[in-house]
Order: sequence, then structure tokens, then C-alpha cells
Amino acid sequence: MMKVSNKKHARFVIAVVAALLGVAGPGEAAAQTSLQAQALVHFDIPAGPLGAALGRFAEVTRVQLVYGSDLTQGLRSPGLKGAFTPRDALVKLLQGTGLTARMLSATSATLEKAAPNGARVLDPVRVEGAQANAAAGFNGGTDQTATEGTGSYTSGALSIGSKTPQSMKDTPQSVSVLTAQRMKDQNITDFNSAVNQLPGVTAVQLNGLESTFYSRGFAITSIQVDGGAAFMTGNSNVGGLTRAYEPQIDMAQYDHVELLRGADGQFNFYGDPSGSINLVRKRPLNHRQVSVEAQSGSWGMRRAVLDATSPLALDDEIRGRLVLAYQSNDHFYDIAEDNKTLVYGTLEYDVSASTLLSGGISYTRQNSVPWFNGLPRYQSGADLDLPRDTCLCFPWNRWNFETTEIFGQIEQHLGEHWRAKLNLTDNRQSSEQLNGLVNGTVNPTTLAGPALSANRTNYGSEQRAADVTLSGTFELFGQRQEILIGASYAKIDGSDVLSYSSAIPSNYVPYPGGPVGPPPVNVFNFDVSDPRLKAPTEPLPAQRQPLSYQENSGAYVSVKLTAFDRLHLVTGVRYSRYDNGAQLQDLCTTTTGDCAGKQIGDNKAPGLLIKYADNNFSWPPQVSVLYDFRDSLTAYVTYADIYKSQAQSLTMDMSPLEPLTGANYETGVKWQGAGGKLNASLSAYWIEQKNFGMAIPGTQLRSVGIKTCCYTDNPDQKLLSRGVDAEVTGELLTGWQVAASYTWNQNEYSGRYYAARGAEGIPLVSRSPRSLVKLWTSYRPASAGALGRLTLSGGVTGQSSAFQAGTACTVFNPPNPATGAITCKTSVPYNYTQKGYVVWSARLGYDLNAIWNVGLNANNVTDQRYYQTMGSSTGGNWYGEPRSYMLSLHGTF
Repeated sequence: MMKVSNKKHARFVIAVVAALLGVAGPGEAAAQTSLQAQALVHFDIPAGPLGAALGRFAEVTRVQLVYGSDLTQGLRSPGLKGAFTPRDALVKLLQGTGLTARMLSATSATLEKAAPNGARVLDPVRVEGAQANAAAGFNGGTDQTATEGTGSYTSGALSIGSKTPQSMKDTPQSVSVLTAQRMKDQNITDFNSAVNQLPGVTAVQLNGLESTFYSRGFAITSIQVDGGAAFMTGNSNVGGLTRAYEPQIDMAQYDHVELLRGADGQFNFYGDPSGSINLVRKRPLNHRQVSVEAQSGSWGMRRAVLDATSPLALDDEIRGRLVLAYQSNDHFYDIAEDNKTLVYGTLEYDVSASTLLSGGISYTRQNSVPWFNGLPRYQSGADLDLPRDTCLCFPWNRWNFETTEIFGQIEQHLGEHWRAKLNLTDNRQSSEQLNGLVNGTVNPTTLAGPALSANRTNYGSEQRAADVTLSGTFELFGQRQEILIGASYAKIDGSDVLSYSSAIPSNYVPYPGGPVGPPPVNVFNFDVSDPRLKAPTEPLPAQRQPLSYQENSGAYVSVKLTAFDRLHLVTGVRYSRYDNGAQLQDLCTTTTGDCAGKQIGDNKAPGLLIKYADNNFSWPPQVSVLYDFRDSLTAYVTYADIYKSQAQSLTMDMSPLEPLTGANYETGVKWQGAGGKLNASLSAYWIEQKNFGMAIPGTQLRSVGIKTCCYTDNPDQKLLSRGVDAEVTGELLTGWQVAASYTWNQNEYSGRYYAARGAEGIPLVSRSPRSLVKLWTSYRPASAGALGRLTLSGGVTGQSSAFQAGTACTVFNPPNPATGAITCKTSVPYNYTQKGYVVWSARLGYDLNAIWNVGLNANNVTDQRYYQTMGSSTGGNWYGEPRSYMLSLHGTF
């Protein structure tokens, strides 16, 4: 460990304060004359021979380039126009040429031919010495997968599906990326919007803030950050009160989003057949950069972002980054509104030439007046045809949400070929809601049916996640072999959560002398000022969960073996363990009956303590075979296992039920253009999930604490999914970026179990379309004058038809006097279809100068009327956003 003197500590403190105030830190003067200098330089280099382009570059920047004239012979440059740092300009000039630059000193570099695998990373500039860590990424960052500053719609390397930076071509599964440039061009500012732009993903809106995302017919439940251990998302199954990680987060803190479709059976705790999402944080840069952003748009949208990064101290060995974001907006429907604040800060420290230490903190606060249940339909499922600005919500609704995340990483290079990495995250979330909602199907004759209900929920969770890996290469059979060994751990603790009684009970009286019972709601003449719909008295806590946790741990080994130059075998095994525990206590809401002699809020009984666990060893192991037809073209075949715990279900002998199992088969071809500027893929897959638990015939299910007895394996119950993915991302021609994808998926229930119930062949998620097209493209003319400052962008999202069917209760039985339970007396079936639709978007961008850019986005240009999410006849139907506009101003200094 490097010793730091008191003087250096003082310099560090001064530098941190100076950086936050926008003052250059120590070492800036020296950096002004180096290739890493942060100052923007205006370049106007025409297309032509590479040698001439490099000569013009050296003349403008005064950086000496040393190379033989034969090295650039026959190579051409597309030219360069605009304001860039010298380093970024050299990167753009060398991309696609097969050459790389190596720094000789602060003001000189030599050109060399790239290594055979050098095209796998976008950045062809290498800086040797103590600052090597800081030059790993494109824009002077330490992340080889970073997309900031590339201007690209693709990435030269991703870490999802491999744990280490690897090209999309060499990843033997369907992977996609949403880059920083696309998020900027499409005004993507929140997690839901970002994931919804990824190929093959369908969003099902749950309320005004939350969505469930489906891929290949299954819900995505795995979210990683910086490739670490997967967080547990959505509702936890440990007693029903704990809520797991909910990514109500602002995208200003992330560089890009990675998606793996299909089972991640190698590195995840379980092989979920849907896929995994990896959010990659922004890192500090090795030069001073300040970015500001202001946005104003339809429905009161106001947003401001400040993103500042700089070397701070100790000869640039310590670097920092601070991101501040604020957003306030209404919605296209009435009443609802949001207010969100983000603070994100991170530091990096080059402890030595081979050791990088980093860490930071993120805090998000969101206060909202949300809409919780969407629109209902007629009993038959027919559309009510209500105006799109209708909101069956209430001004007394609230959702106050906070997330605090502390994280750290250590990356240690062990010689030239080995690297160890430790990734730690502590995420704490709290949420406080009062949700009034309208629920109930509409009688087509009387137009009655929907009524007011309301609930209060307070919950919180803490998740701790750790992931450690050791990766390296070695020579065997005259070939380069790769190995990765790792272990992961994640635990969610949701103890001391409270659950509340219904705010609108069956004997509810909205005001003295008012009508008894849940107030009816006229959805065709919704009047929020109706005194029957005023804010209810907040209910008392009814249950406490003094103990609630879910713990996942595992270890994995993965090897990539090459026996011949073009043939590769990737295989590995995984061990997973699942631990769960909960204790649920009923609380006194009166001082009579079971609570006679007790106080309000006291426990009725201690509550049953339940703990259980299971484990799994992946066998047969995940296997992929890759064959390189050319350096740019690879074909692959992959098998991955599916595993999901069913330990909450018990067999007759009270032992946990065996987990869900299955298989994910995938084959495809991938192509990568020179320099990694363009990626294309085509794949086909087949998924089977089986080993579902079923109630043992002749027995009645009963609760055993938070478990249920008694189940057995059902070999005749299967879920099937098959389909095709196609995607092209990156630069098609100079100045023309594209991100285009097409996915086709057919999913269904299968087996004698479903056949006997008339469900065989029915889709798992009928409201998810079979065909889905997503396209966004931008073009910047290579012209002088005002035309060369324009960027023209446009996109389309289209899908085939989808349907929704089921039954809805129209008449309820009176509440059970002993338990208060309400059961259905009469129900009616509903069935409806939404035709396929397309939604067009466009953007016009203009560079005011080398620093400032202004853009105007228009979404749903044709004002297409459609349902973004189809729910049931009682609620959950959400219109897609009407035509909207957003004006943005970006500046980078």
C-alpha cells in the first residue's frame, strides 16, 4: 500500500473541494500538453488516406506520432469534424484500421498493429505506466465496457454473461446493450424506459411507477449492478410482507444497460429462463469534464442534471465523479405527479499500477401522487373508450420512496494474465404508501360495478451483495485458454415490516351519517371532489414481521478451452444455496376478544418461526461450442440449465419440494465489424421448464407457517418457449448509427396436466405479443456549415396483436363473520384482443457550437391510440402515452 504524507492528504482535501466547485485539480497544467488533456480541440480533417489524417492530427495537437510509413499504406480515414479531446480524436481516427496507439511520453506515441483480439474493445489507445488503470476505457475511464463518449449505439465489450469484458460476438448467448448515446438521443431518464427499449422485452405496467418486464414469455427477476451478485426483485416470498429490490432509480448515474436473454445458468444463483439485466455505473475519468443538461417538455416535465468528473489529487491517482439530478413532472392523465432527486458520487484510487480501489454512494428520493390500478373494462372485456387523460386516482394518494446504495470494488492485476475483483454493495430502500384505487368490472347495462378501495403499506429492506472473481489465461496445446472462478452472496433483510388493515373495510362510512360500504365510482363521470371519495382515516397496523430474510449464495467455475484456432468450448458448473426465514405476528387492533387486556399494537401471539433451505449443483453443466468462420463471424450452440427453488412447498414428510428445473437451448451466428463499431446477431432458442409441484391427490393443502403442505412433483406439467432473435447495432455508414431488433416468441402451457384442464397451448403471457420490432437510428451528415451540425434521428416500436382472457367477479358473498373473508358468488368470463400497432418517434439535434447541443424529441408522432398494457376487466389497463415533445439542452466542458 502506498504511503501518503500529511501534505498529500491536505492536497487531496483541497482538490476534492476544488473539483466540486469546478476548479481544476492538481496536475491539470501538466495534462494540458499531453494526449490525455481534457481541453476540447476543433478538428476539420477530411476523409482520405490515414497517413494524411494523422499528419493533420499531429499538426493541430502538437502530439508527435512515431510510426513507419508502410504501416498506414492503403488505409483510409473517414475524417473527423467537430470538437474532441486529442485522445478521443485519435481513437476515432484509428477505429477500423487495425492499428493501436501506445504512449511513449506525455506528448508522443507510436502506432502498432493491434493484437489478434484487439478489435474486441472499442478503445485502441493504450497508455503504459502507473496510469494504465485510468486509460482502460474509451473516454479516459477504467471500465472497458463504458460507452460514454463513443457516440455509438453498440459496445465493443460487455460483462454480462461472462463476468469479464468480452465482445458481443464472443458471448454465446443473446446479449444487447443500451448505450449512453442512445439514452441521450431518446431522452431515456428512468429504469422503466431504459429496459423497455431493449430487444425482446415487453413491459406490463403495474401502476404509475412500476412495471414487470417479460422476455421469452417469463418475468425478468435478476438485476445486477456492475456485474455483481444479482439483487432479489419484486415481492419476496418470505411471509408476504417483505418487498425486495425495486429499481425506482434515475439513469443519470449509469453509463449503459446490458441485457442477457435466456437462462444465466452459469453465474446467477438460479437459471431463470427470462434473462438478466446489468446496470453499469458511471466511473470517474482521468480528465476534467463537466456536463450539464436541462429538459422541458409536455405535461410539466422539468429536469436538470449536473455531471462533473476530474482528477483530484496525488498526481491524478485519485479521481472523482459527482452526478446531481432533479426532475419534476405530471402525467398525460390527470392528478398524478412525481418529484425525484438523485445524488451520486464515486471515487477511484490507483493504489498501485496493478491495484484499483473504487467506491461511492447513491441516494434517490421520489415523492409521488401516483395512480395505482389503471382502467377497468366492461364485464365482457370490451373497451370503455374513456379519454386518455382519465385518471381514476386521488390527490390524497402518496408514494414516498427512498433508496440509499453504498458500493465498493477492488480490482487487482496479478501479473500480466490474471485479475481478481471484489464487488460489494449495500442497498437500503424504504417506501411509504397510501394507495386509493378504483377496482371492479363495469356492468354494460347499469354502468355500475367499480368501487373505491384503499390500503396503506410501509415497507423497507436492506440487501447486501458480494461477488468475488479470479480470472486469467494460460497456455495449453499451444493455445490461449481462459478460466474464471468466483463466488456470490446476496441477502435481503426485511425485518420489522408492518402491514395495515384495509383503509376501506366492508362497513366503511366515509362521513358521519354517510352510506355504509365501499363507495361506488362512476368511471364515466369521475368526480374526485365527491365527499364519499375523500381520504380515509389511516388504518392501524395489523401484522408485524419481526424476522424476514432471504439468502442466496453460490460458487461457480467457468473455462473457455481452445484446441484449434477457430473452435472453442465454454463450460462450467455452479453451486447454489437458498436460505429463507420468517416470523409473522398478528397485532391487536382492538382491546376485545383475543386482545382483551392488551394494548393496541400488542402481539396477539408470539408467531411461528419458520426457517428452510435447499441447494443445487448444476448438472449437466452449461456448455457452449463456438466456431469462428472468420475473425468477424462466429457461430455457437449453447445449453444452459434452469433452476428455481420451491422450498416453500413441502412434501408429505415435511421436506422441501425439489426445485423447478429445465433446459435452455440456443444456437446462432454473430458478426462484428472492424473495430467493434457494428454488431449483428441472429439466434434461435427453445426453453422447457418443468418439475412443478402439485397438490397430492386426496389431500387438502394446509399452511405450515409460511410453507404449504403437501405437494409432489408433476412430470406432466411443463412450460415451453421458442423463438428467434435478430439484432443489428452500431455504425452502418459514417455518421449513421442504428439499433434495430426483431424478436418472435411463442410460449405455451404444455403436458397432460394442462390438457386435462383445457389449458394446453394457451400462452404463458397472452398479453405479450409474438412479434416485436424496435428501431432507433440517427444520421449526421458529413458536410461543412450548418448542415454538418445537424443530427436527424427517428425510431419505431411495433408489435403484433395480443389478447387477454379470464373471469371477473360481479357479485360477492357477505363477509364471513368469523374471518372477515369475502368470497365470490357470481363471476363472468371476459376476452378481448388488441390489434397490432406501431408507434413512431423522431428527434432533431443541432450543435450550437463545440460545447452546446440542442435537441427536440417527438414521441408517438402520429398520436397512435393504444393500450400499452392490457389488464383484466376489473383494472390494470393502461393507455400508451399520446404525442409528446421534449426540448433538451446539453453542454460538455
